[in-house]
Amino acid sequence: MKTIIINVKTSEKRVAVVEDHKVLELNIQQPTHKEIVGNVYKGRVIDVLPGMQAAFVDIGIGRNGYIGREQLASYHLSPQSEKDKSIAHFIRQGEEIIVQVTKEGTERKGPKLTGLIEFPGTSLVYSPFGNYVAVSRKMKEEQERERWRNFGKTHLENSEGLIIRTACENKDESIILNELEFQRSRFNSLIEKQKQLKPPSLLFDANNLVAKILLDHQLEHIKEIVIDDAQEYKQIKALLGEKVSFFRGKENIFSSYGIEREIEKALKHIVWLDNGAYLLIEQTEALTIIDVNTGKFQGKENLRDTVFKTNIAAAKEIASQLRLRDISGIVLVDFIDMKHNDDRQKVIQALRSVAKEDRNRITIHGFTSLGILELTRKKTRQDLSGILQTCCPTCSGTGRVDSAETIAFKLERELWEYKGMDHDAIWVETTAEVKQVLLGENMNHKKRLEEALSFRIYVTEIASPRHNYLIRHTGSIDEVEGRLNNQS
Repeated sequence: MKTIIINVKTSEKRVAVVEDHKVLELNIQQPTHKEIVGNVYKGRVIDVLPGMQAAFVDIGIGRNGYIGREQLASYHLSPQSEKDKSIAHFIRQGEEIIVQVTKEGTERKGPKLTGLIEFPGTSLVYSPFGNYVAVSRKMKEEQERERWRNFGKTHLENSEGLIIRTACENKDESIILNELEFQRSRFNSLIEKQKQLKPPSLLFDANNLVAKILLDHQLEHIKEIVIDDAQEYKQIKALLGEKVSFFRGKENIFSSYGIEREIEKALKHIVWLDNGAYLLIEQTEALTIIDVNTGKFQGKENLRDTVFKTNIAAAKEIASQLRLRDISGIVLVDFIDMKHNDDRQKVIQALRSVAKEDRNRITIHGFTSLGILELTRKKTRQDLSGILQTCCPTCSGTGRVDSAETIAFKLERELWEYKGMDHDAIWVETTAEVKQVLLGENMNHKKRLEEALSFRIYVTEIASPRHNYLIRHTGSIDEVEGRLNNQS
């Protein structure tokens, strides 16, 4: 059973899902970066690209969204005989269109859009243009599944579509019909609203953080909901009753439940396993690489046993970390090399057993010839690191900076360009480490430079987290020394 901890009384809104004292999920919204996945907009088509079978739509967020031909409602509802036609047949530049965001954008890309709008509920997902009925695969009894298929066929109108969630199992159809009518009225209200607004406009905000979390987790699987805001508490209490409690402590609710510590861990590169082994997680824009290491774990039997047990523990933790950090896209896992295919398959199964609890689909593609496990995780929003961290201004996100030696040799090359100048002295400002390299042992390197270049070199220090230098002044010896004295 899960406990949901909700911290919403400050500007940053945070929700944690905890089970067996372990944080499974973190959802954080900052006022400067609000999620837009699920939002519905009235947009305007800016460009149609037949070569890409896609269009770009202005939805008013600063970056145009991208929509493919197959995601247009007009294409989806067209006769089969028109399916091969170009996107220009279904949409044109300047046209107004209602779209929903299915994937967050990045710094370089706009969000991904669809015209096949969906409204998720606790028991069903309603799609005004879906034109299908789907029943959750987790529903075990075929007779129950058939009952809900017939429910959809009976109550859907025109081109409507419906996904029946597992929560419908063994429920009275009248309850689900009420939810369907509610979602239908929500869409009709949206249509009326868009008539009054010019594009680009937000028609529906799907990102009330608390409502979204409660929607994602079935009530019967929730043991307790703890919240720190009195107003939100009253609203949720009225809906969910005794499962909801109000946090009255003076300490921050996340600190009280040990979640602050878990957030710090989730932002680190190294994840320690209980047996002393560890994972090294490196995220790039293109993909995520996870390296598995035995660390302090030595094992008690043979090498195969040590490797196998480490990889099994790592596989389970990797699935958990992908969910916790909300890592998506391509993931490459470098497990400790396994010689036996049986061991590899058991490791895949261990990863899959934990991954099935993830709401975002994880697809395991198998091991490559180099022994690297390839998998992908569906992306819907920005990962935890992207929300909470920013690019380092010193290293520009590379994780590395030029060494003192590199900068000193670069400075030396620039000093050589001043050879033959009309002045007798030059003043250079740089970090202590670069200065030490430039001067050399007992200042021998500086003396050789001055002799070769025929001018005096004065070097002062600056404090900087990144090695660099600045040529402050060239002039006569008296002039440079005068400036140095005035500075001191």
